[in-house]
Amino acid sequence: MKRTYKNIYSLVLAAGVMLGMASCGDEFLDQRPSDGVLENEAIKSSSDLSTARIGMYAALKGSSSFNDYYGAQMFLYGEMHGEDLQYNSKYGSNRASFYYKMEYTTASNFNTSTAIWQSPYIVIQTANHIIEAVDGGKLTDKDDADAKALMGQVRAEALVLRAMATFDLTRIYGKPYTEDNGASLGVPLVTNVISASEKPSRSTVAECYAQVLKDLNEAINSGNLSKKPEVGYMGLYAAKALLSRVYLTKGDWANALSTAEDVINNSGKNLWAADEYVDAWKKDDKNHSNEMLFELSVTNNKDWNDREGIAYLYAENRPDIAGYGDVCATKSFVKLLAQDSLDVRANVFLAPYSDKKKVFNGARVYLNKMPAANGDVRYANIPMLRLSEVYLNAAEAAFRSGNTAKAALYLNDIIKNRTSDASKQVTAADVTLARILLERRKELVGEGQRFFDALRNNETITRYTNDADRGWHDVLTTDARSYSRDYYKAYAAIPGYEVDANANLKKQQNTGYSN
Repeated sequence: MKRTYKNIYSLVLAAGVMLGMASCGDEFLDQRPSDGVLENEAIKSSSDLSTARIGMYAALKGSSSFNDYYGAQMFLYGEMHGEDLQYNSKYGSNRASFYYKMEYTTASNFNTSTAIWQSPYIVIQTANHIIEAVDGGKLTDKDDADAKALMGQVRAEALVLRAMATFDLTRIYGKPYTEDNGASLGVPLVTNVISASEKPSRSTVAECYAQVLKDLNEAINSGNLSKKPEVGYMGLYAAKALLSRVYLTKGDWANALSTAEDVINNSGKNLWAADEYVDAWKKDDKNHSNEMLFELSVTNNKDWNDREGIAYLYAENRPDIAGYGDVCATKSFVKLLAQDSLDVRANVFLAPYSDKKKVFNGARVYLNKMPAANGDVRYANIPMLRLSEVYLNAAEAAFRSGNTAKAALYLNDIIKNRTSDASKQVTAADVTLARILLERRKELVGEGQRFFDALRNNETITRYTNDADRGWHDVLTTDARSYSRDYYKAYAAIPGYEVDANANLKKQQNTGYSN
């Protein structure tokens, strides 16, 4: 049974589940903590801390019932609003249509299956439990050397994941920092385990970014993050990659560049070469880990998102591999990739196995960045942070800082590892911001970044303008065909169940939506 949590405080209670769970199976969010157990007593030892850590990552990854974060919705939010991927209206199961069609008008449209709210706050609250437990100094084995090391590492990871969730929520519900220097409203900042009587209000975008940066820098400077973490866990250079993303989104070019260069020079990671690129997405490929800084690990059918996960939504239903095929490349993006016949990134898309309605005519439209493991896409790991993005961050930050030589250097590192056509490379004299952003689209497609890039850069998203260039798009409203960040639907409504429970948020609903 799927639980519906009515406000942020009940998400605090849900976070208590993380502290007592024995595994991260599908049922972990389908329970409530005992009313007789005080939450601040839940973490009593390093063993309890390890269990809470598992729960924090499980909330980030989600389950078949809770896929409102990186289980599926965060990727759909970042891609279905854009112009490179679309809902596959001819063959899809309707799971990816909500943000694509943009037909929502009220807070009630954003419910537990569409609003990215519950799971990010569960991540935040579980992190708060961990941080408070470690800082409280009351763990029974706090003086044990191994326990001390674990406490420091898990606390640092909690800071990073709290920062990630706060950053993501701020990007969804608040305007870009680059629009008004963060003066507009972001989301409620929750940095401690709150009581039932508290009704937090929205902080400004600037305040949210300040907290995100504080958490990330504290975690990084603690020296407690692993330089070589286990797959599925946050490490030092993944945290720095995330920090580079935050600085870039904020428009802090100097820090975005220096942080990106730190990762490039010191992480020990290498870009996938052109001849490695397609196969390297497979989690068991020998080159897979070369570029992957952080991914969510799926090891069995107790920690996957089943058929509600993003990998299943991306995969076409084929005789050898099952999937819903809810998402496909747009015709315009297929044409964009085809402009360079030697670009290997086109090959990470698969042509349809079946196209009975003759929609795609053999075009490669199904993204295969989460390929099947053991014959099943549900076992695919979920890519979160890659070295390629860091190179692109460096290129853009360098360009905006006026260092076109560095911008060309880092952009060419991407280009020469994706195409054998040397004429596609740039020089310090001809590198442009438009070219850098184009490479971001081609490189990061399907990884949930496109829409946020468009918002921060004040780009216009154009799906199509008339029937002649509609491609295989569904018939969309005029507003949804082409829009900018000035369109009110470029920002989500705070979900109805949350504003109903919190009068402060009801008064702070995003413009354009009725409660």
